[in-house]
Amino acid sequence: MHANITRRLFMAGSTISAVMLSRAIRASAQEPVEEVRWALPSVKDTMFVPRAWSTYVGAIMSLVQEGPLAFGDDLSLQPAICESWKQTDDTSYVYTLRKGVTFGDGSPLTVDDIVASFQYQMDPKSGSQLASFFSSVDTVVASSDSEVTVKLKSPNVQFQYTPAHMAGFIFSKKQLEEFPEDIGSPDALPLGTGPYKLVEFVPADRAVLEARDDYWGTKPVARRIVFSSIPDRQPRLLAAQSGDIDGTFDLAISDVDQWKALGNVDVITAPSLGVFMLTMDHSAAPFDDIHVRKAVSYAVDREGLVKALLKGNGEAATALNPPEMWSGIMSPDEARAFYATLPTYQFDLEKAKAELAQSKHPNGFDISVPGNAADPYQINILQSVAQNLKQIGINMTVQEVDDNTWLSGYFRHENLGMQIMAYYPDFADAANYPYLFYASENAAPDKMNGSNFKNEEVDKAIAIANQKSDPKERSAALQTVFKIVNEDAALVPIFWPASAMAISNKYKLTGYNAFWYNIPWAIRGFGPK
Repeated sequence: MHANITRRLFMAGSTISAVMLSRAIRASAQEPVEEVRWALPSVKDTMFVPRAWSTYVGAIMSLVQEGPLAFGDDLSLQPAICESWKQTDDTSYVYTLRKGVTFGDGSPLTVDDIVASFQYQMDPKSGSQLASFFSSVDTVVASSDSEVTVKLKSPNVQFQYTPAHMAGFIFSKKQLEEFPEDIGSPDALPLGTGPYKLVEFVPADRAVLEARDDYWGTKPVARRIVFSSIPDRQPRLLAAQSGDIDGTFDLAISDVDQWKALGNVDVITAPSLGVFMLTMDHSAAPFDDIHVRKAVSYAVDREGLVKALLKGNGEAATALNPPEMWSGIMSPDEARAFYATLPTYQFDLEKAKAELAQSKHPNGFDISVPGNAADPYQINILQSVAQNLKQIGINMTVQEVDDNTWLSGYFRHENLGMQIMAYYPDFADAANYPYLFYASENAAPDKMNGSNFKNEEVDKAIAIANQKSDPKERSAALQTVFKIVNEDAALVPIFWPASAMAISNKYKLTGYNAFWYNIPWAIRGFGPK
């Protein structure tokens, strides 16, 4: 923006002074925007994150709620409502509260709110979808009027990120106690300490935020943000073309060229660190049979899906972790080289038939798999897989459902069969995905390990990767994990997509990154051009 202003002034032959130019830049940067209209593929039935853990709820509530820490633009940990933090030993973290932080209703933030929020996530009775992020926590206590101490059961490298993403969002203790069932509904809008407050919510339709003048941090430029649900991709594009919306997240990569052609929007891209996969329930037939799992793995045309759906903006997944998730342990190229040594399942229907012939189900079977109709890829992926499986004797029916039904189906208690999962990380750590999708303690029900995969050696290796800070130790342990799970066809990685968003070319947004749904994006370089 600054460069554009400077260039226009010099092209006009202006002799404006450096001081005046500086003032002009600052004034422009602070120019308020009365209302921003933002579209999302869906608006959930609740705005209470523990019961609606999704990227779209995060895109809204990350502007309303905060954790003790936050992710910077470079994804590093930064202070937030806690001005500092320290790890005092292998299992203890101390967070020092920032002074003068208040909730949207004006009430002061206290250490009791942090303790209550963390304990809510830890309480099995709450049924929080984020509980697994606190599975390593032993106690959370207010160690003084300004400090909270978290004690872990054992060392866990991944916990350091929890206070910075959705699992770390802090609620008002009073509100949690007064509205244990209704919080997140239109009658009990969640309070937060963030730059905006939620002032209106119509389930499955829209949410309205208003800027807070008393926010402790960077003051919002947009005074009001209206989020609306536009599930279908084409109506969203047309809404941007007509100027009815100012921006949207989660563009289908296959649609990027159409968005760029509109002329009145800018498309911003970044590595997503996300992964699409098929999970297969190892605890019941037919997927308790390794030959069935390998048959399905060989029947997925990953490269074809990357070309058809992502237009090349992504990679065919040869393992669960996107290469960039190995940050701090190995480079993306080193990760790809390691993956090349693993058992992989390139698209090959003859090998798929051969595997099925060796199974307990040589004549095939029938299966129904739900897919999220609001997701730009899931239904197309499942339809492609269904066509391929039909050729080897497996009859797969694709059920198109809404995103709430799809997600609740993944977390149901039994008979998981095959599921499709699209997952984007809450932080960049190489042990994150293996812990969520392979660790026995995260096996279904109500956990991320929808394959019910259980392996003692894998559990031990994941524990090492979670407990040790030395990159070499972590690397060796995680390489063991990937060798075992790939050999066992524990699940079916499909692709690692790029991430894209669109914004009206009246505005700029410089803070977009892989964690757009975990950060207060509207105060990260947002404003008029």
